[in-house]
Amino acid sequence: MTLRDEIVALRDRIAKAESDRDTWRASGNQEKYIEGYGVVEALELRLEQLRREGLRASRKDSARPPVCALLGGEPQPAGGGLPDVPEKVKP
Repeated sequence: MTLRDEIVALRDRIAKAESDRDTWRASGNQEKYIEGYGVVEALELRLEQLRREGLRASRKDSARPPVCALLGGEPQPAGGGLPDVPEKVKP
């Protein structure tokens, strides 16, 4: 799933969560309304994180020299992973 697909899916989830939240508010069920409010807030936070990831990725892509394409190499994704770290270090 691409970043764009994730953002679209998340926007759909936010719209559904907002609808559910508003339904609970209209019905007077405060507990469910508060729960729905929290869900909407969490989804919106995740959406903002995805947007920031996209901005960082686009900045890195624009700063990358076109030599990668000439050499036939594939650029590595940002934050591709951490190196293996030993669990215990002997003194």
